[in-house]
Amino acid sequence: MQGLVGMEKPGFIVKFYDKAYEDKTIDELVKAPVSAISGISESDAVVLKGAFRIRTVEDLATHKYVRVAQGMKYLSECSVQVQGMTFESKSYQNLAKKPISAISEVSDNDAALLKRIFGIDSIEELAGNKYVLIAQTTLAMASMLQFLRAAGIL
Repeated sequence: MQGLVGMEKPGFIVKFYDKAYEDKTIDELVKAPVSAISGISESDAVVLKGAFRIRTVEDLATHKYVRVAQGMKYLSECSVQVQGMTFESKSYQNLAKKPISAISEVSDNDAALLKRIFGIDSIEELAGNKYVLIAQTTLAMASMLQFLRAAGIL
């Protein structure tokens, strides 16, 4: 926990963020430009901002296309019945394998941009993309710290 509150450089930050951000706190990284994540260039960040309004690490972690992709991935892992409606995993497995452009607001051009930046083709690849997961882990760590501060533990 010590490294999370800025006492030392946590390995997570050193491994997944550019050197210029190694001394930032988790809370600062959430608000940092998406290009702070190692492997996302400044030019990629410009494209993400223009095409998807993704400016910060938090924006990437919570983007609606990411949430849709992850929702399909989770639904593809189990079948369930809710208030008389049956959700079959097989249906979602098939959807998850579709190209990102199968999401109604994602054009073929937008899908090509995501392929160039993140190297992904399908909805399920977006759901598990390493840059997305780094952003989401950062956000989860910040939320955990906020909870611990509110509880008087930190």
